[in-house]
Amino acid sequence: MFLAIAVVMAIVLVWACTSRAFGRWSITEPVAMIVAGAAVGLTDDQWIFPAIDTEVALRLVEFLLALFLFSDATEIRDRIAKNTGVTRLLVAFMISLAIATVVGRYVLQLDSWPLLLVLACIVMPTDLVPAQSILRDNRITKRVRDSLNVESGLNDGLVAPVMLFALEAYRRSLDSEDAVGALGHAVTAVVKSVLTGVPLGAIAGVALSAAAARGWTDPRTVRCGILAIPVLSFAVGVLIDGNGFVAAFLAGIMYRATHRDIPGEPLDLTEGLAQFLGLGLWFVVGAIAVAIPRLEWTVIVYGLLALTAFRIVPVAVTLVGSRFTPAERVMLCCLGPRGVASIVFGLLAINSLAGTPDADLVVGATLVVVCGSIVVHGVGAPLIAAGFGRRSRRVRDVPGPSRHR
Repeated sequence: MFLAIAVVMAIVLVWACTSRAFGRWSITEPVAMIVAGAAVGLTDDQWIFPAIDTEVALRLVEFLLALFLFSDATEIRDRIAKNTGVTRLLVAFMISLAIATVVGRYVLQLDSWPLLLVLACIVMPTDLVPAQSILRDNRITKRVRDSLNVESGLNDGLVAPVMLFALEAYRRSLDSEDAVGALGHAVTAVVKSVLTGVPLGAIAGVALSAAAARGWTDPRTVRCGILAIPVLSFAVGVLIDGNGFVAAFLAGIMYRATHRDIPGEPLDLTEGLAQFLGLGLWFVVGAIAVAIPRLEWTVIVYGLLALTAFRIVPVAVTLVGSRFTPAERVMLCCLGPRGVASIVFGLLAINSLAGTPDADLVVGATLVVVCGSIVVHGVGAPLIAAGFGRRSRRVRDVPGPSRHR
């Protein structure tokens, strides 16, 4: 365990010194951490599964997800009004979840719909970390980049209650209880989360803004206060038997809606901590990849379908009649990378399903979509952007109709 910690911290330090240089060779943070995790896993693969199958690991993963959801929620307000395709993409995402659940029954030959829904919640949420170049590539139009960015932030918040409902239904099915009864529990939990996250986020936004305006605080303590918001929302949500993830997500939306001018970069600490802890998740993926005995071919097929058809078809259908150009629609269909969200949901499921034969299936599906996305989207995104750039240049170079008769 301490070897793993030492290696992770060493890689993070080296990466801090060389990230821009490695970026020129398309070596990203996830790639570096997965390679490091695989290297440590090859020397000792006996520690990884006992390490993640603990109460401490579960709480750490839950806290990290709450942090990501809050951070994503704070960015929505600035971007969503400028996009024409966010609603369509979210509709496509819900359709993708349904397709992944239904088709998974035949590809994976499973009869348990709660387990199929758990898998769909793992393999479908998008995350731009494996293809961060998308957000900085000016060859991709701004509205495409903004739409992808907002989508990746919103679908995590949408899928969190669905994921916990599916896990509860799976547990009840194992205990021979009525799995449908989990729906009532999930709805009640969401209502409690709304009553927790909305007022906490609003109060925090107003209080921090007022304190900053009156000179009662300073940027350093404001950053610590903002970091406390998702943790507080998650903790209170869990204490009242609600959904802590939904509470943290709603708190982020309400904080952003109610805060005013706060000096400095108040969200830096929260975003930096989320990024730092996220690196450890990529390391865990590499260690698990070399520790798992083998992958069934059905799991590989399912993962590849999730990266391609399960996203492309719904997005293509929902974008019909939109303001996006044909080229932009192709990019929105193809650029759906998977990353931290899939890892976190996968680890939550692995911990909940520990001791059952289905845990290996969850591990395999998570590995396929995450590692496959690094290859498909990490390499494919620059190629798609280059093609988009060439097409845009050709359109600009086409002479318009002459005005002379």
